[in-house]
Amino acid sequence: MMKPLSREQYETWLKTAEVLEQDGHGVKVLRLADGTFLKLFRRKSWLSKTVFFPPAKRFAANAVKLEKLGIPCPKVIQLYKLSKPYRSVVHYSPLDGTTLRQLVQEHPRPEVLAQLAAFIVQLHEQGVYFRSLHLGNIVLTPDASFGLIDISDMRCLGRPLPTYLRKRNYQHLLRYKADWKDIDASTLALFTPSSEKISTC
Repeated sequence: MMKPLSREQYETWLKTAEVLEQDGHGVKVLRLADGTFLKLFRRKSWLSKTVFFPPAKRFAANAVKLEKLGIPCPKVIQLYKLSKPYRSVVHYSPLDGTTLRQLVQEHPRPEVLAQLAAFIVQLHEQGVYFRSLHLGNIVLTPDASFGLIDISDMRCLGRPLPTYLRKRNYQHLLRYKADWKDIDASTLALFTPSSEKISTC
């Protein structure tokens, strides 16, 4: 359930928060003083389906689905509605660990990327289609598991992904060329539908 978030409460949080992400429309992600996060989503159009199922709710619903699949992800604390301007807001505890983007930038380790390729295949077999799949949204946790963050733009189909959606996931994963510029061709070859044993079509 989404609770109203007063402007006064938001401004109180903002005074001691760190702005992690913003754009021309305003703040998008805050780290609060207690280490938890606020992610704010604007309404892009009144004709959009987000009017009925806002991104904050999608984030929370996807967190529940990922937890059921055993995939680490952020823990939702509360959903809010902020007015003037309208934002749907998710308050959550972040997923501990290091993003794959950070790891690759510091030291590209072929064994970690091979494990990542296996994780992507796992996502596909579990029916996870993630339009925001990239190295910045995949986390290596302290217990050496892979998890996902920024999960509002995701669908969990409940069955293995067909080949065309696996191909799209790989396209999303590889679209940031800077992430992969130092990765050798044999490792890159792991991130294609042809590298998988497809169980459905």
